[in-house]
This record gives sequence, C-alpha cells and structure tokens, in this order.
Amino acid sequence: MENFEALWAYQTEDMKADAIANAIRRSPVRQKLEKTRDLILDRQKQYKQIEVEITAMSDRKDIIAEAVEHSEAQLQTLKTRFETNPPQSAEEVKALMAEVSRCRDTIRQYEAEIARIVKEATAHEKLQKVVRMEAANAKKAFDQLKAEYEEESQSKKAELDEQRARAKALVDSVDPALLEEYNTIKKRISPPVARLTYGQCSGCNTSLPSAVLSKIKNGSLVECETCGRMIIQ
Repeated sequence: MENFEALWAYQTEDMKADAIANAIRRSPVRQKLEKTRDLILDRQKQYKQIEVEITAMSDRKDIIAEAVEHSEAQLQTLKTRFETNPPQSAEEVKALMAEVSRCRDTIRQYEAEIARIVKEATAHEKLQKVVRMEAANAKKAFDQLKAEYEEESQSKKAELDEQRARAKALVDSVDPALLEEYNTIKKRISPPVARLTYGQCSGCNTSLPSAVLSKIKNGSLVECETCGRMIIQ
C-alpha cells in the first residue's frame, strides 16, 4: 500500500508538471506562431509552384513561336511557288489557296495560343508578387510573435522546470516496477493511476466486479478493464 501511495504522490506532482507543459503548448501566442509558420510554408510552396508554371508557359511560348516561324516560312514558300510557277488550272489554284488558308489558320491558332499564354503568365506574375508580399508580411509577424512567445514562455519554462524537479525528487520513493508500468500506461492515457471510489474506477467511472474489488483491497496491482488505468484504494 505504501508503494501505491508513493506512486500516487509522484503522479500528483507529475500531472502538475504536465498541466504546465500543456498550458505552454496551448498558449494563444504559440498557436498564432504555428499558424503563421504554416502560412509562410504554404506561401513558399505556392510561390515555387507558380514559378514552375511560369517557366512551363515560357517554354511553351518559345515552342509555339518556332512553330509560327515554320508556318510563316511555309507560307512564304507557297507565295514564291505561286510567283515562279503559277498554277495552270483552276484545280491547281484551288489546291494552292487551300494550302495557303491552312497555313494562315495554323498561324492564327498559334498566335491566339501565344496571346493566351502571355495573358496567363502576366496573371501568374501578378499572383506571384502578391504571394511574395504575403510571405514577407507573414515573416515579419512571425518574428514578432516568436519574440513575444519566447518572453512569455521563459517564466513558464522556469515554473515547469521547478515542477519537474519536484516530481523527480519523488521518483526514488516509487517502486521501479510500478514506475515502469506507470510510464507505459501514461503513453496511452493520462493520468495513468486512478483511485477506487465507491466501487468504481475514478478514471472512467466504471463499476468493478466484487472479485476485482477484493484484489484492490488486498493490495494487488489491478488495471481497469475499461480504461486501462492502474486502480489503487
């Protein structure tokens, strides 16, 4: 029973330390800091993605420009052919004009695509500037929040260190086997130890069978079948 009481005393101080640590993690300033950090990372990712898309547009524009030059060369070839070797029949004239029409249609389509790419690239560049500005503003806010959080957490950290020291001072009074079990259970649920209260586990308020109650009253180590906590009297 004394071993259990020592464990309970240790848990009391350990839980106080955990409460302080949780308060530090739940700090509104820290939450804003983490949210701002995530915003910066998101904007950096977005900026790089836009950069990749602009590069792809530029490459596509160069390819189409080369295709336009090729089509214009074909059109010039048809013109030269018409001048040096005029068609001799209506069918030949019709066929030549059809080739000319196809070349001109192709050039118009390419030019329209280039115009579309230029428009999209311009919009992307404007968006990239906005994203860069948002990232810069977020970085300024992050630096301010970081300084504020460090100042805020400094006193809390001192308080946490003191409370951890109080808990650590009780470790030697706890049976090593119980402490190991305590730490194992704590990974799943906290607090890991519960009192027996009116025949129930005070951790989950589950009523316990009489056989289990007898084991607890006899000083045996019992874990709640519902929540997994160690139950002591």
